[in-house]
Amino acid sequence: MPAAAPVAAPAADTPLARLEERLATQEAALADWRRRLDEADGLLVGARTGPERAQTEISAGQVRMAAIEAMLASGREAGRDSRPLGPERRDALAAEWHALDAQLALRRKELAANSALIDLGLARQELARLQVAGLEEAAHVLQDAISRQRASQAEQTVQALADVRADTRGDGLLAREAATNEELSQYLLRATAHLDTLTRRNQKVSQQLDAINRSTAVIDEQIGVLQGSVLLSRILLEQRRALPAPVADAGLADQIADIRLYQFEINKQREQLTNPAAHAERLLAGAPAGEADPTLREPLLALLATRGELLERLNRELNAVLAQSITLQLAERQLLVSADRLRATLDKQMFWIPSNRPLDLAWLQAVPGALAQQFGAIPWGSAIDELWAGLQARPFLFLPVLLVSLGLFARRRWMREKLNSLHADIGYVRRDSQRHTPLAILLNLLLTLPVSLLLALGGIALQMDARGQNAALGAALMQMAQAWLVFHTAHRLLTPGGVAERHFQWPVERVRAMHRNLRKLGLVVVAVVAVVAVAERQPESLGSDVLGILILLVGYATMAWLLVRGLLHTRLEDRPSPLRVFVGLALGLMPLALIGALAMGYYYTALKLTGRLVDTLYVLILWRLAEGLLVRALGVAAHRIDHQRAVARREAAEREGRAGADSEPAAIAEVPMLDIARINQQSLRLLHLTLLSGLAVALYWVWADLLTVVSYLDNITLYEYTSGSGETAGVVPISLADLLGALVIAAIAFMLATNLPGLLEVLVLSRLKLAQGSAYAITTLLSYVIVGVGIASTLGTLGVSWDKLQWLVAALSVGLGFGLQEIFANFVSGLIILFERPLRIGDTVTIGNVSGTVSRIQIRATTITDFDRKEMIVPNKAFITGQLTNWSLTDTVTRVTIKLGVAYGADLETTRRLLLAIAADNPRVLTDPEPLLFFLTFGASTLDHELRVHVRELGDRNAAIDEINREIDRRFREAGIEIAFNQMDVHIRSIADGREALLQSTPAHAPEASPGTMASAPVTDAEAASLAAAAAAARRTPPQSGR
Repeated sequence: MPAAAPVAAPAADTPLARLEERLATQEAALADWRRRLDEADGLLVGARTGPERAQTEISAGQVRMAAIEAMLASGREAGRDSRPLGPERRDALAAEWHALDAQLALRRKELAANSALIDLGLARQELARLQVAGLEEAAHVLQDAISRQRASQAEQTVQALADVRADTRGDGLLAREAATNEELSQYLLRATAHLDTLTRRNQKVSQQLDAINRSTAVIDEQIGVLQGSVLLSRILLEQRRALPAPVADAGLADQIADIRLYQFEINKQREQLTNPAAHAERLLAGAPAGEADPTLREPLLALLATRGELLERLNRELNAVLAQSITLQLAERQLLVSADRLRATLDKQMFWIPSNRPLDLAWLQAVPGALAQQFGAIPWGSAIDELWAGLQARPFLFLPVLLVSLGLFARRRWMREKLNSLHADIGYVRRDSQRHTPLAILLNLLLTLPVSLLLALGGIALQMDARGQNAALGAALMQMAQAWLVFHTAHRLLTPGGVAERHFQWPVERVRAMHRNLRKLGLVVVAVVAVVAVAERQPESLGSDVLGILILLVGYATMAWLLVRGLLHTRLEDRPSPLRVFVGLALGLMPLALIGALAMGYYYTALKLTGRLVDTLYVLILWRLAEGLLVRALGVAAHRIDHQRAVARREAAEREGRAGADSEPAAIAEVPMLDIARINQQSLRLLHLTLLSGLAVALYWVWADLLTVVSYLDNITLYEYTSGSGETAGVVPISLADLLGALVIAAIAFMLATNLPGLLEVLVLSRLKLAQGSAYAITTLLSYVIVGVGIASTLGTLGVSWDKLQWLVAALSVGLGFGLQEIFANFVSGLIILFERPLRIGDTVTIGNVSGTVSRIQIRATTITDFDRKEMIVPNKAFITGQLTNWSLTDTVTRVTIKLGVAYGADLETTRRLLLAIAADNPRVLTDPEPLLFFLTFGASTLDHELRVHVRELGDRNAAIDEINREIDRRFREAGIEIAFNQMDVHIRSIADGREALLQSTPAHAPEASPGTMASAPVTDAEAASLAAAAAAARRTPPQSGR
């Protein structure tokens, strides 16, 4: 078919309707030839990839034919099932063999004719391209003619109405109406021009969309044939570079709204002109007295008739503009979606296929020659020339940067002295402040900034008006400037005696270790980001980039060593959080994984991951800095509050006359710096949760653009399961992406169960007036719910649905119910404790012979800290089935009973009065219920009394008993009331002479012996001890015979 001949410009007098009809015909033909071009592209791709596909089919067919021949020769089935072949099975295998033979013969003929097929595809493609180009040119010519005619008509209308207005001189009614018509004609002219612009933009977007759709079809077929090959990677890289970056018109929606609004106003004016005569009468009636001339009626009607035609044309034009605007808006959205989808496909495929050949022995042998060639190809001279040319071309842009750098270099000494002054103020409340640490960080940043500014200056100069390697070198300098700024600033903050040690109060040994490691890590990162920047901007050179691969291999190994070393040193802290350990292990192991990826040829993948790894290091450094800065701010605030309270106490003491004469204000003013652990733990917890949330958002922002490549893992099926039953049953595959999703869900559930209850307690529950222990019960149950939902979601993602799991759970429940009934009983008891709350955190309880304070309630057991500070683990079942005494469940008031006996003959009324007075005077004893005293029994040697008092807190019991007993002893001694005690007689028999001695313990103020009783002399403690020792020695001496 001959190519379309060029279309000549239509005649100037061709009607507009005819031109629009011809344009519609051309556009229909253009759509048909674009479809043919797509078919030719598909044919050409199929022909070019046909040999690989045919070879694969031929190889598979030959293997199958050989297997069939072996089975027919042996007469038995292949594999483990070696049954004899029946006649029907032999016929089926023979038919299959002949079909494969015919199919292989066809594939061989296709291979032989493949060059002719490629020529045919090229010819059809060229023909279609010529036709499409010719038709597009013809459409453009017709569109230009249509635009010229529309513009000419609009201009004629504008000119005619301008002449009419010129004829109606003055400010009268006709002049105003003529001006209105002229304004409408001007708007019509602008609408016509805008319609032409929208039409051209629609054509351009349509061409771009068509090109992207063709590219998508071609790429899909290439991926299906060349899956996993280096050749496919090269093709995709070229397609990725050529992919346009369309931008949607953000103001198009507003323009559509404005057009609709103006159309509404136009329709209102058209409704007014449905009866021109009546409207003219209204205008004449509303005109001023001097303008209401009946002779103006006819000219006014003419103006209104012209306005009606204008409004009709303008309405049609606006309808066309609105249609083109909506079409353009939809086309741009579709273009963005198609471009994003194609970009995601390219990124996903390039990420998961090797871009280079594996690093084998042949690669190592070729390294010296490749390095020499690559070094020789670096444009050192042109880069320097381009840098100098860029600096000379824009002196007003670069001179300020250079002057700032020189100024910062000149002020380095002053900034260091200022830093030392700030460090010296830390810890002294009169000199320390909240701005010391931000100012110190800023000074360290300014000390680092000159080198980064010079590197960025060179990068900007090379990137301006540069192409190829110079632009790549400019991008490398920009990335090096950023890395230097971040790591060198962090290195300065970790200087011994610097911000980390003095301001943040980090451990000295850890700070010094981080200081050593960070300097080396920063140098490695500077080299690595330079390689990544150059390689990403020259993807066509990835296959021959030996220098970049070597630098990355060395850099990855060094980074892994430094990061793992830093992690091991950090683990010396007291119980690091699981999140810190996980992040540290991930950062330490990722460079090792990148080494493996490079060795297998995944250079492009390693570049992408390296950029995200470096960005992650930036985020972690900034996050750690923000954490230290905010914790330091809390410490300064707590320090200042503590100082203010100390000053207030001193002033109060001075006002009461109890302040020491030699006290000095400075002794209170310079309070030692508070330990960070003394800061409000609630504020620290909220701060850490906020920082962790910010870290999660930042890490998501860093890695978000690579999340689309994970969809590639949907193609890797791990196993399948059957979903549904009967006619709705179907096989659902579980891919590697599902497994990763399940792990992510489990990790999120773990983090939520660990942090969300604490966050809820800090933000909500702590502000509510809840009973003691209620907040703990709520947060504990919430954590259990989160864990349960997380487990169910994880299993559901892996295909383990409840309808399959319920029978297993039921069976396990029965079996475990018998085997682990105690554990299940404790589990249920734990739930009962959390719901009914017979005991709460902080309650003082007694169960059996264990008394103490409840410190932790878990699902299986409860921890009680006794009064000796020992932790007792009590199973939850004991609290439900046993007898539990909760001293502080509803009321903390308890009764204290003090028993004492006075000697016979004591004044009972005086005793009663003294005991009640002692109870009333004690501040720990409550007046309601009031103290009670009872004379209960006549003892053997005492008159037994019992004093009953009540105290508010359980901690007041022993203190009240101590204070009351001491006061009883003092007041009874003053009143002469004796506290009697039992008399004890001790008989000691001497084994040596067989005599007995009576020892009687007699107090110093004991009453005299009654008549008729034998009293012995008082025995001192030393004499008693001597006699006891003699008796013991006698017991150890064996008796002599004959006695």
